[in-house]
Amino acid sequence: MNILASYNWIKEFVAVKAAPDEFSRRMSLCGPSIERGYPQAPPFENMVVGRIEGVKPHPNADRLRIAVTDIGDRKLEIVCGGSNLTDGMKVVVALEGAMVRWHGEGELIELKPAEVRGVKSEAMICAASEIGLGEAFPHSTHEIMDLSWCKAKSGTRLAKALDLDDTVFDIEITTNRPDAFSVVGIAREAAAIMDADFLWKEAVLPSLPKSTERLPFEVKVEEPRLCTRYQAVVMDGVEIGPSPWWLKNRLRMSGVRPINNIVDITNYVMLELGQPMHAFDYDKLRGQTIVVRRAKDGESIALLDGSVKKLDSERLVIADAERPVAVAGVMGGEETGVSDGTKRIVFESATFDPVSVRRTWRALNTQTDSSLRFEKGLPEDLTQAALARAVELCQKVACGKAVSKVFDERSAKPKKVRFAFRPERAEALIGVKIPAARMLKILKSLGFGAARKPTIRRGKALYEIEVPYWRVRDIESERDFAEEAARIFGYANLPSVLPSGVLPVQAVDPVLVAEDDAKRFLYAAGFTEMVNYSFVSRQSLERAKFDPGICARLENPLTSDFEFMRPSLLPGMLAVVAENEGLFPQGDVFEASNVYVAGDGAELPEERPSVLVASYGPQDGDALFRKVKGAIEAYFRHSSRTVDFSRVSPDTGLWHPGRAVDIYIGDTAIGTLGELHPSVTEAFGIDGRVCAAEFDLSALVKSEAESRRYGSIPHFPPVRRDLALVVPEAVEFEKAEKTIRSASELLDEVILFDVYRGESLGAGMKSFAVHLSFQHPERTLTAEEADKEIAGIMSSLEKELGARVRG
Repeated sequence: MNILASYNWIKEFVAVKAAPDEFSRRMSLCGPSIERGYPQAPPFENMVVGRIEGVKPHPNADRLRIAVTDIGDRKLEIVCGGSNLTDGMKVVVALEGAMVRWHGEGELIELKPAEVRGVKSEAMICAASEIGLGEAFPHSTHEIMDLSWCKAKSGTRLAKALDLDDTVFDIEITTNRPDAFSVVGIAREAAAIMDADFLWKEAVLPSLPKSTERLPFEVKVEEPRLCTRYQAVVMDGVEIGPSPWWLKNRLRMSGVRPINNIVDITNYVMLELGQPMHAFDYDKLRGQTIVVRRAKDGESIALLDGSVKKLDSERLVIADAERPVAVAGVMGGEETGVSDGTKRIVFESATFDPVSVRRTWRALNTQTDSSLRFEKGLPEDLTQAALARAVELCQKVACGKAVSKVFDERSAKPKKVRFAFRPERAEALIGVKIPAARMLKILKSLGFGAARKPTIRRGKALYEIEVPYWRVRDIESERDFAEEAARIFGYANLPSVLPSGVLPVQAVDPVLVAEDDAKRFLYAAGFTEMVNYSFVSRQSLERAKFDPGICARLENPLTSDFEFMRPSLLPGMLAVVAENEGLFPQGDVFEASNVYVAGDGAELPEERPSVLVASYGPQDGDALFRKVKGAIEAYFRHSSRTVDFSRVSPDTGLWHPGRAVDIYIGDTAIGTLGELHPSVTEAFGIDGRVCAAEFDLSALVKSEAESRRYGSIPHFPPVRRDLALVVPEAVEFEKAEKTIRSASELLDEVILFDVYRGESLGAGMKSFAVHLSFQHPERTLTAEEADKEIAGIMSSLEKELGARVRG
């Protein structure tokens, strides 16, 4: 996972003065890797703050005026068409050499002195959109950027005036460190790595004066296992409006779009502390009540992104007295969202079960910044700090004041996590002599508490280390303290020692073994192997909807047909099908080989082993899809892996809309299965349809194989029945199969053998025909028992899917 973080923001919480490059180098050696830095000032070179000292009409143009502008060291006469230009106004003045986007459109151009309708103009007074700040400072057409709120003097560099003398770091955070997925977390790491003072102080919730008129409010948590802590407070007198520039600027540099001051506060706290928050409109909450519960089957909610989601009892929601108002850990509801008319709000800060959040966003196909954090596992103690910070910011930028107690529903009392620590054991694990005092200093700088215990044997000391709340999920034993000491000490500082002993036998490459296994399996399944070149032409890439600009290109290609390293096996397969379709109108093919992914600044592309399985022909696309899907499922079963499919596919124009799915092993997407878009097949000159699946073989190899179980052959014969169901067209067989299996404990096997559509079924209906096999482990089933199971299955199908037996 990666975050964008402002260096100036980080330096608010740690006393470092290192240059951005030096900071990046030292952090990357010992902590979260800083992959890239984005200086913010260069786009604003040769731009300064100016003050309008007089405005006079242009002699040759009615809509233009001449602004006498003070830029500190001199005054300029600038021709300007800004409709809001007034005396005394502070403006952005772009001088010669500045790069601007004329009227906010087109490419950047270098500014030069010009004569406008016969009047010389040495500079340009800019609109926000012309310097890349249009989203932060929205304005009407022909309006210039008004900096009158800014305290900077005339002539001040614009980058300095707007706090843009900054660098934004792109930082990679490992999944086990959600505490570092925040500005404060990065600052804490920096303090330890760079031996600097950590300056962050946790905000404190203000006490409620006795004279305060409290608003009625209530919080209930019905699912304490899924919501281990829920805190909330009511704020009154809130003034909704744009956030101040310092807040908007921090959000903008972190990749978050400013909305209004209250929503911006919740996002700001999430970025600063790593704790997602939400704000409800108090007056829109029915019953002035918050209930954390499971959704009811059939409930739905309109989310803030405009989508409407159907819910079921597997989803945790935040509800008021009558309906869901947010999906826990994912997104708030539109009906209770903060709007321009909001006067009173409820701040929410909570901890949700990470597995529940992950399953929910996947089921709803709604991944958010909040869900990304919750699914990693957040500590309960973080909610208080976040809520206090939100209240503090609300008082500062929205004039709000607390008018309720802080509601705090917690499922269990907090427990201190402590482990023994023996410095000599840590030294043995690290392999380097590090003084015990140095190791303890490192741990304390990271927030760990340390207390010395009595000596347990001669010359050996024992310490008890208390784990801070933000690290309780990733510190599991004494060994983790050794790892912390080693990385802050610096892996680069560990001595290099030539290993001694006998050279090991070269290990067999598991990827090559898997590649051979895939080939043998697909041979046996009746597919024909293709062997293509690793190079493709620009034309083939463009026909297959790949951008040649991001593909690895050869410096000296033999021909234009071999100009690029292939990023996928699909272009080569399509070319092969096009060449062979005349002689072989239908076919099943596969290829197992490497693809090449260009890296940023890398000399050589990444080689990624990939497998492609495809079927083409004039027959119905469903048949082709089922053939490829069946081959993929069979191969994954053969490999002792469980494959899942999700209707979430990138909209690149390569795949047919609605006929493509992503291939998953566990929670990892490793490829795509679907029908190729007709425009792609037409571009290659293919007359029929093409269905294909391509997946990353290395991802399969890295995944954990399931253990195989063997049992005795059943002693009693099965009872088999065939069942033809009529269901709505939108019902997929997977859902029908799950309903069938859940309705009978004696069901052993479900096999789909026919799908039928016809006028006799009625409009919008289709039929599934399945083989059902029932078996009892201890006796032979009777026909009556099998009929009873069939009746139960049909009852469930009718209730959940609206199915009926086909007559």
